[in-house]
Amino acid sequence: MSPKRKSSNKPKGKTPTVVDGLSTDEMSKEQLEEHIVRLREELDREREERNYFQLERDKIHTFWEITKRQLEEKKCELRNRERELEEGEEHHQVEIKVYKQKVKHLLYEQQNMLSELKAESVVSTKLLQKEHADLENKLQKDMCCLKVDIKEQELSSENVIKNLHLKHDEKITVLRNDFARQVQ
Repeated sequence: MSPKRKSSNKPKGKTPTVVDGLSTDEMSKEQLEEHIVRLREELDREREERNYFQLERDKIHTFWEITKRQLEEKKCELRNRERELEEGEEHHQVEIKVYKQKVKHLLYEQQNMLSELKAESVVSTKLLQKEHADLENKLQKDMCCLKVDIKEQELSSENVIKNLHLKHDEKITVLRNDFARQVQ
């Protein structure tokens, strides 16, 4: 930092300027020249500082503009990405709805197929039961017929046996009578 100026106030009204405790009227020419040299050096230093600060201000302003532009670009990029995310989410939701509809359709078809299969199985079961019952009735009738046939055969064989016994008895009787006659 540069040393502060002593006191370079402009005269206000009729008050003389005071430099280093002396008014400009009381100073000698060399003192005034020294004072002017000091003032010029201070002016140069102030100008350099002003230029330096203006450069710094310009740099900061440039950085500020660049940063501001980058911020706007990043905000724009962020908005684009958010929009892409939203579009992706919407697309995802649409796909989910489509899949849900497909699943509902498949469940509906499955339900229909199940009910059809149940109906078919009930019908086929009833048909099989009817066929089984018919077959069972037929088999029972056949068994009854066979039992009747067996009974008839048993009866006929018993009759044949009785007839044979009777014929046999008759023959034995005839033979006894013949032997008895022959013996007498």
